[in-house]
Amino acid sequence: MCSAAKHVPEIAKGFHESREFKELPTRISEIKKDLKNARQSLHDNKKAIEKSGDQECLQQIHTLRQQFNAIFDRLEQRTVSEIENRKSSVEGKIQTDIDRIDDVTERLQKLSDDLKDGGENNEATSYIGFAKCDDEVWKANVLLQDINKKDEYKLSFQPNKSITAFLSSLQMLGEVICEGGAKPLPGPDCVFKVEKHALHNVKVADDKDICNISGMCNLATGEFLVADTRNCKLKLLNSNYEVISTCAVLKYPKDVCLTGEREVAVAVDNYGDVKGRHEIHFFRVRSGTLLKARTIKLKHRCIGLAHSNGYLYITANTGLHVYSILSGQRKKLYSDKTGLYTVVKCAVSPGGSRIYITNNDQSQLVILNRDDIKLSTLTLPRLKYPVEVHVTSLHHVFVCFCHLVQTVTINEGKQIVTPLAGDEEGLTEPTALCFNSSTNTLVVGQYCNDNIVALQMKH
Repeated sequence: MCSAAKHVPEIAKGFHESREFKELPTRISEIKKDLKNARQSLHDNKKAIEKSGDQECLQQIHTLRQQFNAIFDRLEQRTVSEIENRKSSVEGKIQTDIDRIDDVTERLQKLSDDLKDGGENNEATSYIGFAKCDDEVWKANVLLQDINKKDEYKLSFQPNKSITAFLSSLQMLGEVICEGGAKPLPGPDCVFKVEKHALHNVKVADDKDICNISGMCNLATGEFLVADTRNCKLKLLNSNYEVISTCAVLKYPKDVCLTGEREVAVAVDNYGDVKGRHEIHFFRVRSGTLLKARTIKLKHRCIGLAHSNGYLYITANTGLHVYSILSGQRKKLYSDKTGLYTVVKCAVSPGGSRIYITNNDQSQLVILNRDDIKLSTLTLPRLKYPVEVHVTSLHHVFVCFCHLVQTVTINEGKQIVTPLAGDEEGLTEPTALCFNSSTNTLVVGQYCNDNIVALQMKH
């Protein structure tokens, strides 16, 4: 339901003189240049793929074939040499038996001839000749028995079937690897490291006080929206973290969150006001300008904001409230009155299955499910005063402590806290977090500091 309607001519009045309209040709020129460069890169990549396929890959296959040929030549030479060795060995054994037969046969023939020539008239000579022949016949029988015990020699070749089986089992000569395309996404247990960092000043000319960035979010267009509590402003930053637009808000903007592609919600809380103003203001971002849409008045404090699946999660220092943006239904999801700042900020995982809450008083990170069941409590006594918590679209969890930002990874049900950034990266008192997945950058807002810090990360 629209609370108000305006005619296009009324909205467009003076648009030709606006900065957005005048900058449009430059933006178009820049994006066309980027598209041209991207096209050229893709064209060069296509040529490189053609070269790799036609030259490098085929050359590797040719080299592999030459290696195969050399291996098979060596195996063939060794096999032929082994055949010659075995053949010579067997032929030698057979020839030895032939020579033994020839020797016995020759001796038998000679003794037989001697017996015929001189033994017919002399019995003594015949007896001696008979004895020698009988002994030689015995030797011949022994030789025959020895030879008959042996099988006939055979020489054959049995191919190594495992070679054929292995080659037959192969589908290709190797693996064809095609890398690139979509980059692999880091899992939720991935540990990030800061590769480089940069400080960006977000103070504008009409700021009356030092900046105090209490909340931030990034839009689908690549822009960033930050809440400056001390100066009671919303500041819209471009992708280079330059302030391109500001919008004054009531005291005091505590947090911001994205509720649509171009819609944001702002938590406005003035506890010191006589009436105790606690409101959620909705803004639409159009052409670099923030346009107020509607307001929800609350009966409790609103310090932190998170959005998931049409529901707003609002922290009130000691309680967590849930509001349906469509129906307006409200309920208190969680409460902890053991201190004054037990429910400071919150973040909701993609899908809304987990809700992360910072307990500043007890240095805890509390994790709930959507049914208000506490899944775990991570107590960190050495890391004092957790303020902001942020969950990325890939379930990575970042937490702001007193002077540093930590990464909380979940591995086999255990929460592991890893230092990410501190004073060496320009952090003093981090109070707000925003993750830009397209550039792998964590943007950090700070308490009483004109600089936000962009942490370029790797994993």
